[in-house]
Amino acid sequence: MPYLRVAKTPLIKRTPLGTYLHVPYGFQLESFFPIMEIDESVEELLALCDGTRTREDILKQFSEESGEPVEEFADDFDAFAEYMTGEGILEWSDTPSFVEPFHKRNRPFSISFDITYGCNLQCSFCSVEAGTPHPDELTLDDITPFIEQVKKLKPTPLMINGGEPLLKKEMLLYILEELSPIEGVTVPVLTNGTLITKDYAQQLYDVGLEIGRVGVDGHTAHVHDAMRGKGAFEKTMQGIQNLKEAGIHVNVIAVISKMNYPYLKEIRDFLTQIADSYNIAPVYPFGRATPDMILNQEETFEVKTVDMISGKIETLVAPRNRCDAGDVIHIAANGDIFPCFYMSSPEFKVGNIKENDISEIYKTDVMQEVINLTVQDFSQCSECDIRLFCGGGCRGFAHAVGGSYYGPDPLDCESNKILVRKIMENGEETTKRLLQELLQSTRELG
Repeated sequence: MPYLRVAKTPLIKRTPLGTYLHVPYGFQLESFFPIMEIDESVEELLALCDGTRTREDILKQFSEESGEPVEEFADDFDAFAEYMTGEGILEWSDTPSFVEPFHKRNRPFSISFDITYGCNLQCSFCSVEAGTPHPDELTLDDITPFIEQVKKLKPTPLMINGGEPLLKKEMLLYILEELSPIEGVTVPVLTNGTLITKDYAQQLYDVGLEIGRVGVDGHTAHVHDAMRGKGAFEKTMQGIQNLKEAGIHVNVIAVISKMNYPYLKEIRDFLTQIADSYNIAPVYPFGRATPDMILNQEETFEVKTVDMISGKIETLVAPRNRCDAGDVIHIAANGDIFPCFYMSSPEFKVGNIKENDISEIYKTDVMQEVINLTVQDFSQCSECDIRLFCGGGCRGFAHAVGGSYYGPDPLDCESNKILVRKIMENGEETTKRLLQELLQSTRELG
């Protein structure tokens, strides 16, 4: 008899405009896409879909709790289960196997992990100023207990970063070999691509790497090498080819600064040709990125929407009242744990993987304050009509630039306002309608 369970443990986000079900998607860290708005009865039903109950078990429990006979709601339940399985939210299993039906915000939804700050390049915009490995970086023995925790907590993705993670070969292969077989855990590796020989690509494939994320910041050697160093472009292109030939999905990422912004559309077109998927993001003022590299708000908007080739702006519109800090935690190369990468300064340290269980850090005062922050806590947002569209922006940016995570996000606030204005002027019809409804509901809240 089959058992009903959630396909991927979802995150419930409660906003002033309703409760929304979010699920992990793909291999990007901040990839919580709302599937649907749910009410209390749906939440109660999903709570029973933990992989240990059959259809009859769930109907019986509902009958006992409601006092109504099973026949009264069996057809509605079957229709609901059929719809939810069709959407990929629920699934049937022939054997009982417990799956946490909801993410309870007592563990990370996803993790970024810098395994070294050593790097063979000296990129002009590097957010961690990578180059020489730090003397206190984690050893293979240090991370073994942490990897066992990951197997139980199943955050996804666990993004492996650096520095250049391929320099830490023994550790990288160990992580992939241990975690790739774990159902529900995705382990992408972010690399500059220059060290990926055919042999190394095959080794990565053999231990289970499915997704290689490669930095490509120019459509020509001239543009790319100006940011990453002479000869980098040719080596990176060969590395991408080696990954693809080994059977690994290649996702390329372009970081856009003042240096390569003039070639934004050419870079976009180039990325679509060389890889299986791509992302484009603006540079942010961390690490070696100097003020003269930072884009203005209009340019940031152009970067965010450059892949909307049709000319009509189509984007996600759903109530959002906080950033993802705490849901997406960051682990430094020495094991220090932070609520997110952009909150990785000493005052936000919540533990170290050599000393603390990952679940323990959620009991700290810092983490509790961060995960309970909402846009309602920021005075500068209180009168803003788009506050439940942007969620108050990034708290890490607010702190890094303004000195307080209660302050405004100086990097994305204006570009989000531009985005809203552009949607109203030239948005895809559904996007425009949903945004109009969201803004009107926000105004009605007062």
